[in-house]
Amino acid sequence: MAGQRFRELLGAYSWESVILVFNVVAVVVATLLSPLYLNAFQILYSLQQSMGIASILAIGFMMIILVGEIDLSLPALVAVGTVSFARLSVMGLPFGLSLLIVFAITTLAGLLNGYLIVTFSLPSMAVTLGMMGVYRAVALWIGGYEGFGVDAFQPSYIYVGDTLLAGFLPVSFLVLVFLFALAWLLVHKTVYGRLLYATGNNRKATFLTGHSIKSIIVSTYGIGGLMAGVGAMVYIGQYQSARADNVASILLFVVACIALGGFSLAGGKGRVIGLILSILLLGTIQNGMGLANIPGPVQTLVIGLILIASIVVPAGIGAVGAAVSRAKNIAEKYSASSK
Repeated sequence: MAGQRFRELLGAYSWESVILVFNVVAVVVATLLSPLYLNAFQILYSLQQSMGIASILAIGFMMIILVGEIDLSLPALVAVGTVSFARLSVMGLPFGLSLLIVFAITTLAGLLNGYLIVTFSLPSMAVTLGMMGVYRAVALWIGGYEGFGVDAFQPSYIYVGDTLLAGFLPVSFLVLVFLFALAWLLVHKTVYGRLLYATGNNRKATFLTGHSIKSIIVSTYGIGGLMAGVGAMVYIGQYQSARADNVASILLFVVACIALGGFSLAGGKGRVIGLILSILLLGTIQNGMGLANIPGPVQTLVIGLILIASIVVPAGIGAVGAAVSRAKNIAEKYSASSK
């Protein structure tokens, strides 16, 4: 009975099982590349520093991709958030008030993206690509060409991204764990989560059940914008600076996490656990390469190749499976006709 249950779980989580195996392999390879890798503090701190902000954005991106849409403007919204935090800090506003203001700005910007897409029936890639330029311009207007340095931030502003509890546990890591737990509950344990999958799989059927497809889609963009605000909060603590070009190259990592996590760009597919495992895998690979002093361009190349493989391999497996199924059907028909 237990063995049957295990096989059922393995079948249901086949892609996640594959990523888990690759995680183990990546840890072994990283250890061989650098003996410094097997250190709990090093692993926790480095993963958080290299993938923390990308992970937060990936949560928002996941919500949008589940309904079959995309948002390329999230990194630009992070930049809007970082320079807004810096400007408000310089103005002397307390962090709590600034947090509400920045979260409101980024959430409303995300909702604006969704509103434009559903109201005018525009392709989300084109809209968010255009809005990415708009938000970068807004960030440049707020922060100027020079941006802000460490002197711009009050101590309370950098607490989340800079503080280590008990000398080893980043506060930002606890924030990330909380966000993933919340995302898991929202996606897998609520009616809203089921509506996300339903919208991504069959919008017409979801509409016929009495649900507003437009409201569902717009809400996911609002969540994406909110995650951009959270990412900005973590960023200013980790790097203690704010510029209009912040996280300009992070989109590759975010999309790689989503694709490798088993999410379909068409929507309606993927699990939070897959996203977590893909983040751990990419973070381990990047961390291991960094400790081995592998150049940055090579690291980016590797991540890009992983992104391509995460799209091509499942498609290839699906094509082979379909071909085998067709061959079986033909063989069965031929066998039946020959009797």
